[in-house]
Amino acid sequence: MRARRGSSASAALFNVLTILVVLVTLGVIVLVVLAFATPGLLPQIADRLGITREEAEGIPTPTRVAAAAVPTMTDTPQPIGFIEPTWTPPSVGGAPEATATNTRRPTAEPTITPTFPPPTFTPTPTDTPTATPTPGPSPTATNTRSAYQFTRAAISPQYIQNFANSAGCNWLGIAGNVYDTEGNPVAAGSYRVHVWGSGIDERPPAGGAPAYGPSGWEQFLFDAPTIRDYNVQLETAAGTAVSEVYPVQSRASCNSNLILFDFVQNH
Repeated sequence: MRARRGSSASAALFNVLTILVVLVTLGVIVLVVLAFATPGLLPQIADRLGITREEAEGIPTPTRVAAAAVPTMTDTPQPIGFIEPTWTPPSVGGAPEATATNTRRPTAEPTITPTFPPPTFTPTPTDTPTATPTPGPSPTATNTRSAYQFTRAAISPQYIQNFANSAGCNWLGIAGNVYDTEGNPVAAGSYRVHVWGSGIDERPPAGGAPAYGPSGWEQFLFDAPTIRDYNVQLETAAGTAVSEVYPVQSRASCNSNLILFDFVQNH
C-alpha cells in the first residue's frame, strides 16, 4: 500500500511540473509575439522576465520596409514632324538589326496642273456667189401629148338638169360632143362612144343626137336620178379605141340628172 501511494505522488508531481513547463513556454511565446508587435514594450518585458534591457533588445524586432518608389510616366512633347522610332526585333538567323530612322513628313501634297493643247480654229465657209440668169421670155406651157388621139375635155364631166327631152326628173342619161384638133365637130357617124356599167353596154354614134350639137351623142341610163358607176370610151366607127377609159358616177339629184361628157382630139 505504501509503494502505491509513493508512485501516485510521483506521477502527480510530474504532471504538475509538465503543466508549469507548458505554461512558461506559452508565456515566452506570448511575450515574443508582443515584442514583435509592439517594440516599445521591450523594457517592461525585460523587467517581467528578470533580464537586462540589453538582453531584451537582443530579441530581433521586425523592421518596416520603405515603400518602393514607383516611377511615373510623363509625356514628353515631340517636335512637329517627328516620327517616333520603332524597334523591330532581329529575325532568327543572325540578320542585321534594323536601325530606326526619322522620316520627315511632306508639308503639302504636290498638285498636277493639266495641260491642254492649243485650240484649233476651223475657218467658216463663205457663201459662193451664184450666177443670176438673164431674164427672158417665160416658157409657155404645152399640153402633154396623149397616147390616144382623143382625150376628155377639161370641163368634163358636167352635171346639169335634163333639158333635151320632156321626161324631166324621170330620166337619167349621159351625152356630149366630139371635136377635132381645130375645135370643130367631127363628121357624123365617123366615131361612136362606148358606155357600159351598172347594167348598160351601148355604143351611141357621134352626130346621132343633134340636140347637143352636130356631133352630139346620148345614152339613156335610168328612169330616175340615182348614184351609179359607168365607163365611157371613144371608138372609131370600126370599133378601134381612140381614147382611154374614163370612169363616171351619176348623182341622185334632179338638178344633176344629165351628165355632159365631151371628147377633144389631141393629135
